[in-house]
Amino acid sequence: MIKKHRKIPLRVQVLMAMKRRLHPNHEKYEEILNELGIKEAGIYGERALDYYLKLLPETDTPFFIFHDLRLPYRDTHFQIDTLILFSNFYLILEVKYLRGIIHFDPKNHQLIQEVEDKPLKAFQDPILQVSNQCYKLESWLKQKKLPTAPLEKLVVLTNPKALMKVLSYPSMVEKHVIKCPALSEKVGQLLSKHSTYHYDKKNTNKILKLLIKDDTPLQSSPIVQYNITPIDILTGVTCPNCKPFVLLQRIHGKWKCPVCLLISSDAHIQALTDYALLISKEITMQELKRFLRIDNNHVIRVLLRNMNLAGSGNTKSRTYNLSPLLTKI
Repeated sequence: MIKKHRKIPLRVQVLMAMKRRLHPNHEKYEEILNELGIKEAGIYGERALDYYLKLLPETDTPFFIFHDLRLPYRDTHFQIDTLILFSNFYLILEVKYLRGIIHFDPKNHQLIQEVEDKPLKAFQDPILQVSNQCYKLESWLKQKKLPTAPLEKLVVLTNPKALMKVLSYPSMVEKHVIKCPALSEKVGQLLSKHSTYHYDKKNTNKILKLLIKDDTPLQSSPIVQYNITPIDILTGVTCPNCKPFVLLQRIHGKWKCPVCLLISSDAHIQALTDYALLISKEITMQELKRFLRIDNNHVIRVLLRNMNLAGSGNTKSRTYNLSPLLTKI
């Protein structure tokens, strides 16, 4: 049973909006695309795991899956890609979607990626990374005075085309690194290894509630980091199909693309979602007209009524709350 579903992190949502709303000539545009590409690959890799999670062995008692947990540790937080709580052990999965030849080198605490003619790229050793997560989770459990159980860890490679090579400590790599299709078999081995139940229903419910309560999604925004100001944000309702930036035209109550001839009734929703992500979650009537590039007050009111956005204040200074648009992402 999935207790916490995977969502697109706020930072990635903002990066996506920046990709849509910044001019390609912006000085930070390539840097933003680079970060977004890395994060989207990670999301793609985590989603590739979902199919194999459905194939996990059946157990006598239910197990619970948490995606993208971020829990407090001392004066900071630690992130877990996927945590599975069985009645007899915890399993932490560190998910990696990497291309090319992947060289594991636990002795030197690194992973080296080799992709075609590109320079070699070094990453932190994922086995060490997931080991640190185990240590911090154990610390969190003790702090919450929760009963402990064995903690197991796996690094899961989700790109089926990636090739593995081992540079040091082959037994460690064999024990803790797998590809997606091996997940069910590996979990079956761990279930046989840990046959003692450590949690009754009462303790399980307590752990589940505390995990949800202490989960603290990262709120950092790339807007400050990349020094993006409202003047950098392109206005208008854009075509989702055309690249580069093409504005849709409002014709007979619909949005129409002059290039690919796409017709949409709700393309303005994405535009206002971008506004909420990049500028403000509140917007005035005047600002709506400016950002959507619509001069007609009646058209704006129709769009607002159809989106059912709550307004506050008097007619002249009335503002509308765009926050509900973010819950639909």
